[in-house]
Amino acid sequence: MRARELAKSLDFTLIRPGVTADDLAGHCATAARLHAASVIVPPAMVGRAAELLRGGDVKIGTVISFPFGSDVPSVKAAAARRAVAAGAREVDVVVDVSALLSGRSRDARAELARVVDAARSATSADVMVRAVVEAPLLGERLLRRACAAVAAAHADFAVTATGVAGVARPVDVEVMREALPTEVGVIGCGGVNDLEAAIALLDAGANRVATNAAPMMVQTLMGVMA
Repeated sequence: MRARELAKSLDFTLIRPGVTADDLAGHCATAARLHAASVIVPPAMVGRAAELLRGGDVKIGTVISFPFGSDVPSVKAAAARRAVAAGAREVDVVVDVSALLSGRSRDARAELARVVDAARSATSADVMVRAVVEAPLLGERLLRRACAAVAAAHADFAVTATGVAGVARPVDVEVMREALPTEVGVIGCGGVNDLEAAIALLDAGANRVATNAAPMMVQTLMGVMA
């Protein structure tokens, strides 16, 4: 795998407490230099990130109802609409995992569909909605149900995890890739801190990997190739 190819498979995340304006500026500059697939930034910083990256090839992403997915549907939909209006073109929404665990997959699907509609109706530009399903909490049977809900809601990607309840695992990616239709992508996310872990997820079928270690991974690959 070439370094440029890897970079275009990485979402460079900046989701942590205490992010400053300088942190954001440096993060966006690095993402632009790497030609990362996207930056994932806090909702309040979407507008500034869009300004910093205007005219480039790095997409602006953010998170909705992170990390627990416990907001009511109207709040999630409103947050998605505001994020897109501010410049986000990729929206990660944490699904109602409690509903999935309680056997209410229809409720999870209906909520997600509402968020998808809200995000896409907020702009005429292309917007991708990425559903975070928290695979480490579900087990294979419920994970497959979660994937069915993601597909039925017409989301663009299913994301393995937030990293709070567990980390991204190749086995979960394999199940998700098998359970989802080909037009719905898979993103490995959660505790992906080194190149080996990222490549394992991509090899398992992930289309992208979300990580805060994107620069290190690209540099490591460049060193291996040297």
